[in-house]
Amino acid sequence: MRWAARILGGLMVVFVLIFAIGSFMEGLSKQGAGSDAYTVITFVVWGVGLAGLILAWRNERLGVFISLAGFVVFNILAAVNPNPGSSYTFVLLLFLIPSVLYVSCWWLEAKTQSS
Repeated sequence: MRWAARILGGLMVVFVLIFAIGSFMEGLSKQGAGSDAYTVITFVVWGVGLAGLILAWRNERLGVFISLAGFVVFNILAAVNPNPGSSYTFVLLLFLIPSVLYVSCWWLEAKTQSS
């Protein structure tokens, strides 16, 4: 289960980085107003969650709690987004899967050690 969490977390980070780089390159060629503060804050929190997944490879406990907290806050911010025309999709909950797998792994280890 731990390796499944690591693989899923790594794939998510790589996937997001590919799209972020592509979006950044596309944004360089466009002129106009940037994103509003709410959107920037939301994506910074999302980046913290992704950084937690990267940190989980070195320090599982700290990385997973940072990741879990980041993605929970990100989902809350995305759900209450005040920008017109925005909607929440439940697909964003998929980012919680690696963190939940890590926590489940720890819970099962603690359960077997106490028995």
